[in-house]
Amino acid sequence: NMRAATHQERIAFFSQFGYEISEDPLEVKEVVIPTEFDETYEEYNSIQKSQGLDLSKYKGKRVKMWSYAIRNYPGYETADGTIRGNILVYDGVVVGGDVSNIELGGFMVGFANENSQ
Repeated sequence: NMRAATHQERIAFFSQFGYEISEDPLEVKEVVIPTEFDETYEEYNSIQKSQGLDLSKYKGKRVKMWSYAIRNYPGYETADGTIRGNILVYDGVVVGGDVSNIELGGFMVGFANENSQ
């Protein structure tokens, strides 16, 4: 299920991967998907492709990015706000996103990576 138009749908989106998110988003912002992908975007999109998504379909489009704290990431249950779930939403549907550790030298993975199983 990729719906994410409402808060309930966003909670449900993350919970299908076993994640519990913060009640309120840490950040909500508009992002324009660039028409030309640089190396960073290509790398980000390879994460998307690994989870069956592809941002190249949305080049030049405005999407909304919602960032939540993930409360129950294995090994980080007490590290408040260290693990973030980011989703890119277009027309009420998740079109991309990631799970990130925002610490220095942190990681960025898809939603259904092996740590979340």
